[in-house]
Parts: sequence; C-alpha cells; structure tokens
Amino acid sequence: MPLKYFLPCLFACLCFQHTSWAQLSDKPPIKDNLENDSSRIDIINIDKFKEKTTSNGLFRELTGNVHLKQKEMHIWCDTGFIFPNQQVEAFSNVQMLQDDSIRIFSDSLYYDGIQRFSRLRQNVVLKDTSMTLFTDKLDYDLTTRIATFPDGSLIESDSTTLISKKGTYNANTNVAHFSDSVRITNPNYKLTADSLAFNTQTEMAYFIGPTKVYNDEKVVYCEDGFYDSKKNYAELYKNARFENREDGKLEIAKGDTIIYDGAEDVYYLIGNAYFQNDDQEVFADTILMDGKTEQYTFRGNPIFKSRDSTSNQSIVANNSDYDALNKTMVFRGDVRVAQDNQIITTDSLDYNTETKSGLAKGNVVWQDTAAKLTITCGQAFYNDSTKYLLADLNPVLTTLIDNDTMWLKADTLISLPDSMDSEQRHLYAFHHVKTFKSNLQSLCDSLYYDAIDSTFYFYQNPILWVDGTQFTADTIHVEMKNSKIHEVRLFEKSMIVNTNEGTFFNQVKGRNALIQFKNGDIKTMHLDENGETVYYATDATGAYMLVNDIDCSSMVLFFAEKQIKRIRYEGKPKAVVYPMHQVDHNSLHLAGFQWLDSVQIKTKYEFLGLPEPIIIDSLQLDSASLDGTNLDSTALDSLLLPLDPSMPEGIDSMVSSPTDSLSTTTNSNKKKGAAALNNLKNSKRKKSKASKLKGKNPKLRSKNLKINEG
Repeated sequence: MPLKYFLPCLFACLCFQHTSWAQLSDKPPIKDNLENDSSRIDIINIDKFKEKTTSNGLFRELTGNVHLKQKEMHIWCDTGFIFPNQQVEAFSNVQMLQDDSIRIFSDSLYYDGIQRFSRLRQNVVLKDTSMTLFTDKLDYDLTTRIATFPDGSLIESDSTTLISKKGTYNANTNVAHFSDSVRITNPNYKLTADSLAFNTQTEMAYFIGPTKVYNDEKVVYCEDGFYDSKKNYAELYKNARFENREDGKLEIAKGDTIIYDGAEDVYYLIGNAYFQNDDQEVFADTILMDGKTEQYTFRGNPIFKSRDSTSNQSIVANNSDYDALNKTMVFRGDVRVAQDNQIITTDSLDYNTETKSGLAKGNVVWQDTAAKLTITCGQAFYNDSTKYLLADLNPVLTTLIDNDTMWLKADTLISLPDSMDSEQRHLYAFHHVKTFKSNLQSLCDSLYYDAIDSTFYFYQNPILWVDGTQFTADTIHVEMKNSKIHEVRLFEKSMIVNTNEGTFFNQVKGRNALIQFKNGDIKTMHLDENGETVYYATDATGAYMLVNDIDCSSMVLFFAEKQIKRIRYEGKPKAVVYPMHQVDHNSLHLAGFQWLDSVQIKTKYEFLGLPEPIIIDSLQLDSASLDGTNLDSTALDSLLLPLDPSMPEGIDSMVSSPTDSLSTTTNSNKKKGAAALNNLKNSKRKKSKASKLKGKNPKLRSKNLKINEG
C-alpha cells in the first residue's frame, strides 16, 4: 500500500528539533543567590575599560574582545556595558553560550543578571551540531528555561527548513512549540500547519489545528494528532485523511482516527473508515491495512462500491478480508452483491479480483430482476466479466410465467447472458430436472432455455404434463409467447395421453408431433409419420359414447374446450369404432403406453418438500403441526367447532391462544364438535363411494361417430 512508504518519511521532519533543543535541558535551572554574590558577572577578557557615571549610577564600558561570564553562561562581543544591578548590554558580533551546548549569535543583546533574562535582537542565529535557527528577536529566560521567538523564525536542519511566525521552547518540559503559519520544506515533502509541538525528550510531535503534509503525489491531513518518532507510531484525529496520486491514480483513506504503527507496518482507519481507489470505494467501521503481508481487514458492515463507469456493482457484508498478493477477497455474514439487474445474497463469498469470479456458500439467493429469475441454492459460482452463474447443492429456480410462478429443480443450474443481447439470459439444468407450474409440470435429465426464442428444450426421456395431458418423447421443445405456451414439439417416439377418470385413456402417437396452443389451451395437434390415436368420444354431459382406434401416416387433430372435435387425416386411415361395453380397454393401449401419474408432481408443496396444508372448518393448519401433536377427542372436537360470529375475539383469538380455547370449551360445544366431525366423516365416505361407483359404471351411449377425412 503506498501509504506505508510515505508516513515514516513525512514524520521524519519532526525529529530535527530533538538535537537542537534537548541540549538546553541537560542541566537543571540555576537559582540566583545574591547573598553569596552568585549573580555577579565576571569580566574574563577586554581590550579597553572605562567607567562612567550617570544619574543612574556607575557603569562600565568594555571594548575589544569582550568576554563575560556568569555561572555556566558566557557572553562575547565587540562592545559591552555593565550597569548596576548586573545588567549587560552587548553590541556587534554578540555570542551567548550556555552549558557548552547552545550558541546564539546576534547584533545586540540585553541581559539582566539578577532576573537571568536575555533579549537578543537583529540577525539572531541559534546553532547546535545539527540545526540552525534564524530570527530577528529571541528572548530567553535562564530561570524558567523558556526561549521565545515572537516575530517569526527560520530553522534549518540538514535539508529541512521550518518557518513559523511565533515559537517557544520550554527546557523544563522539553517541548518546542511553533505557531502561526508553520511551514516545513524538505526535498521529499512539505508541511503546513497552524501549530506544531515537539517533545525533545520523548521525540513526540503533536499536531495542533489543521496540518497538511504533502509532496507531488501524496497528502496527509489532520487537525489533531501526534507522532512518536522513537516508536515510529502516529495517531491522526479530526478529519484525518490520506491521499495518494502515485502513478497517476488516486487513492484516498479517511477515518475519525488514522493510526500508523511503523514497527509492524500496520495502518488502522477507525470510525467512519473510508478507502477509495480508481476501482472502488469502501465504507466500514474499521479498516486495517498490513503493509508486510499486504492483507486488508474490513470490519463493521463494510460496503464496497465500484467506481468503474461501466459497472455499478456494490457489495455489503458483516466483515471482509482482502489478500492483495493473491488477489482474493473474503466476505462473511449477510453478504449482498448487486450489479446491474443481478443480486446475490449469501452467508459467505470468496472473490478473486483478478479473474473477477466468486464462490458463494450458504443460503445463496441469486436474482435477475430484468429476466424475473430467482435461484436459491447451497452454493454458487459466478463471474462478473462473463455474467456466468453455476448453482448447485439443491438449486431451485423461480420465475413468473403468465402471472403464475414456475419452479425448476436440478442437480446443477447454469445461467449466462446471450452473446448478442446481454439482457437476455439462457439457462441450462443438468440431471434430475423437475419443473412445476399450476398447469405445467415436467421431468427430464437435462434442460436448456433459450431466452431469445423463449423456448424450453427437454432432453433424455422427458415427461411433460400440461393441464393433466401427458407428453413423452425422446426430446421435447416448449415455445413460449407472451408468457404463455405457444407450441410443444415432440421428437421421436412421441406420445400424448390424457384421461378424465383414470380408467379410459385418450392416446395420440407418432414419430414427431407439433401441438399448438391458444390462450393456454391445445388448439391443434399435428402427427408426423406412423400416426395412431385412441380417443373416447363423449356427449354434451360428459358421458362416454364410444372409443375410436385410428391409424394413419399423418394427421391433424383439432381441439375445442380441451376435447377432440375433428381429425384431418393425411393419407388413408384405418379406423375401428368400439362401443364402450364391447371392448377390452386395456387392449387398446398403444405400444409404449405408460401412464406416469405416480411420478407427476401435483402440488407446489410436494415440489418444494413442504407439508400439505389441511383444512378444518376454514382454519388452515399444516400436517406437520398435527403429526407432532397428540390430540384427545375433546381437543379434536374443539378444533372442529363451527365458527360462532358472536365470539368477541373471533378466529384470531382461537389461533393466537389455542390452549385457552381448548381449556374453556363447554360440554355443549363438545357435542356440536363431535357432530361436526361425524358429518365430515360421513361426507368423505359418500364422496369416496360415489367416485368409485362412477369409475365402475360410467354412463355409456351407443352411437356411431362420424369420421371426417380430408
């Protein structure tokens, strides 16, 4: 991460004061003791000496190589004056030395030997072994050990220059403070700040107010913070921000707090963390960047948003990790990926930023809002570039056809966009394929859906049921139009079977077949080669009249109200008409006949593996809840009570508190409930008996059916 190479260099500028100011604090403050004449200023050397008297008293004028000393402090100058009360004025080539460490040059100096306070003026230069400070005014109090430069200063240390309008140094606390338009210039960076402080003992720099460190490519900004040069550790607060424009690309990092640990080469963005580059931007509570391993950690519901103008991808998760070396990202907990018209939610996602492919695991839901498709599964692989999706581990596809939900199951589902029209998606389903819609169900080994021509292709012994009519062949094509079935094509070994009673079967067989629909109902049926039909004619009341057994090379069947109304034969048909009571109906089954009702999925509950609901007095309970409940006769009777409109709570009270309803049932209600149960049982017996009688003794009519040919 470019940040790791920049901050240590930027903060290095703050260490130059250490050598320059630390020397002032080598010895503790020296207190004056006038009783033992400790404030006396000694003359070490002069070329000329004069004593003069003024109204203020006697003073001495010293000229030529003047050298004065008071305790540990030395003064040199060309001309000096010693006044009463140990006051000194020095002019020309003034030098002041304390503790053999700090040497100050100026044009003039005033020194109060009793107060131990000095003022240096004009062309003031303070030097030590590594730094030079320039100013026109410098005040230094030898008692408090505080130096002040009130009218601006310039400091040079090696290749670094610092300019400020005001500054102080406290030798007791070892803190130098620069304020008002602080500027630092270095070949590698520049710094601007309102205020800057540095502790020469701990080597810690403190940023006070808006501070900006920058070069041609990088910028660090904060309004509060500190840098520990010994530990190479920094904390930045208040609008902390980092920008990097290296290689012409912009990176931005922000946070309530930015922490840099140089020893570990780790960066933390804490609180409202934000990271941005040319590809994406990331929002999180905390972002950790490890410069050694190039590992990134995002915590606290990170949000990733693409900044690519060709993509609007966004990713949300509870937590995330990024391995820059391997180009891999891991998202964990309530993951949601949205791009264009596609949305993926999952428990976890492993993503490769180089190949732009991801593997989602656990409670995967993929949606295509444009195609109105939803796939749920245990695991899914997808690619951002190709928009390819592979779903396995119990995948289920859901879509809307003619305002009715259709489900599809298979071992594996594959979805990908059309090569010419990316808005259209094709679908592949492999092994143990099942579909369910209220009026359409199917079973096959593999399936393909072409979004361009809106056609389903069923392969390897497919079975299709449309409104109870069974279609079988080697291959079946179902073409949709306006979300309705438009055509069904059967290829090789085609057979269509339906029944009303479960006893007599209408059968149509041929090599190939084309079935055309109108408004969801069969309109015509074309048989191509080796056509055979067995169908039962009924009258207007639905009573069976007779059965027709017809063979013809090719034929067209015309339907109305889901019944065969007319047949057109192409060739010479062979037809036999049987009265209902004069034929063995099982012998009329065509070769290859199979009634596959036992494998047909008849309800959405069966398809989805959910318990079938049962209805008891308009209260809908699923069978699973009853299977696990032991109800005595009293409890069962109470569940079967007819609803009483006078009850104050009505149905809601019964459902919300069934235990109370059971415990407060009166004997009278128990009798009513038992009667209701008996009525329900008797009704079921009558219905069952009537159904069986109808199956055994259907209504028969002996009439010849007119056969139309041509």
